[in-house]
Amino acid sequence: MTKYGFGKTVEIPFDDAIVHVTQALQDEGFGILADIDVAGTMKKKLNQDMPPYRILGACNPPLAQRALESEPSIGLLLPCNVVVRQDEAGTVHVEFMDPNAVLELVNKPEITALASEVRQRLERVSVALGGAEEATSAQADETMAKVKVDTQQMQASMEKIHQAQDPQEQQRLMREHMQQMRETMRSMGGEMHGKCMCCGH
Repeated sequence: MTKYGFGKTVEIPFDDAIVHVTQALQDEGFGILADIDVAGTMKKKLNQDMPPYRILGACNPPLAQRALESEPSIGLLLPCNVVVRQDEAGTVHVEFMDPNAVLELVNKPEITALASEVRQRLERVSVALGGAEEATSAQADETMAKVKVDTQQMQASMEKIHQAQDPQEQQRLMREHMQQMRETMRSMGGEMHGKCMCCGH
């Protein structure tokens, strides 16, 4: 696992891995927009041999549509790349781009939540290939993504409070902010006591 991806080794031949990964992605709503044969290209263009290496550009159309509606330029970060490669020892690796790591560059709550959903789907693809241990990291990433979304939403609510001119409106927004703080604390397994750290109420 890297800062920008996660994956595993599989005990099946390379060509079989391509078939299984493609099917598992389809089961989670992903089609393959691009299939890049890196090893074949290196041989053709540079006459260099290397073990089999394919990059699958996976796309879930409904999720991609949501992302593009929220951030039109996000196509620069799409699709979700999945690498199937074989090393010199003959071991086959399946590796997934981590959407949480990549899409957090956008810094929008709706994109952060969407990245978490994509990550969960890709984790299930990984599990379907035979590695249930990946589910643990998926749960941790889901929690962290939710915390990021909640933090961004609370920052936005504080901005609204500061911008409100009417005292009654400020009080209403403050109550909503405090309730959001309590819900966030409960989701993290704790309780909120005393004053809110970000607004002092």
